[in-house]
Amino acid sequence: MAAFTVCIPAYNSAATIRSTINSLLGQTFTDWDCIVVDNASIDATESIVRSFADGRISYIRNEVNLGCPGNFQRCRDLARGTYVYFLASDDILSPLALERTYAAFQAAADIGIVTRPYYMFENDNPELVVRYIKPLDATADRIVSADSDEASLRAVLETLGQVTGLAYRNDALITPFSPYVFTTHIEPFLHTLKTHRLVFLRDYVVAVRLAFSQTRNDPAVYAYSPLWTWIKMIDSVFDGPRWERQRRISRDNISNRVEGLIQVRCSSSMKAYLQEALHYLRYRPLNLVSPRYWSFALGCLIMPPRSLRAFVNRFTPLYTRAPQADISLASPSVSVP
Repeated sequence: MAAFTVCIPAYNSAATIRSTINSLLGQTFTDWDCIVVDNASIDATESIVRSFADGRISYIRNEVNLGCPGNFQRCRDLARGTYVYFLASDDILSPLALERTYAAFQAAADIGIVTRPYYMFENDNPELVVRYIKPLDATADRIVSADSDEASLRAVLETLGQVTGLAYRNDALITPFSPYVFTTHIEPFLHTLKTHRLVFLRDYVVAVRLAFSQTRNDPAVYAYSPLWTWIKMIDSVFDGPRWERQRRISRDNISNRVEGLIQVRCSSSMKAYLQEALHYLRYRPLNLVSPRYWSFALGCLIMPPRSLRAFVNRFTPLYTRAPQADISLASPSVSVP
């Protein structure tokens, strides 16, 4: 049995999956197997995956499309490694990703999950950083529990929007994946946090490609409001008096992320956008008096989606100052104390 099963859920991934698998093959930690679970693709995904002559990589095809959540669950059900590591079919790993994650799991006996900072890139260039999620501590990995301080919990929540680089101890991953696209992998992660501690890596070991994101290119994923699915998940996971603090922090964190309105406006219908804007008021009444909320809500309403996307693409790097942040994937040449 391998230390890691790397799960790559794929659908029509021919344009990107070769570079994704190449980044996996470049790992300094080699005790892994990989399952590519193809969700009934109609492009060249299968032939590209089968072209890799590495016995650690298996290709499995679903007879019918199970949807994103169903495919994630099938990946999890097929994983046999001690640790389950998710890798989206369009993302890139640092050569140190598995090495650092494995070391994190060895930090203590009760570590059940690992998260990480990551950055997002455009135009097939992993060096073109446009946005990023910061580490909790840039100088060292940190252990976090469900009862850690509020700033630590909020920092962990910020890392969960992307699945690549999230790792679960197989025997601790007992909660099914959520049936909703936006919380598919997050619900079992938070359930695991209730019974196990996590390690928050300090290093950027994941680069997320934006151009092929399902949430950018498939309006059907907005059949259910992203914010509503998050709130529903939070209320379910952190139900009861024991978890009131975690529920309050999580609800406030997600309902204060009003920049999520941009994504909904650019990628879905006007009806879905208006519903989302109202949910931000419903779940966080303080948004009623928030200039930040109204600037996003009205700005998104006024601008046509294509113009809004162009505006965001132009000004996001300036707003986040990502090009000046000197962020790159962790390299084997970087020593770790």
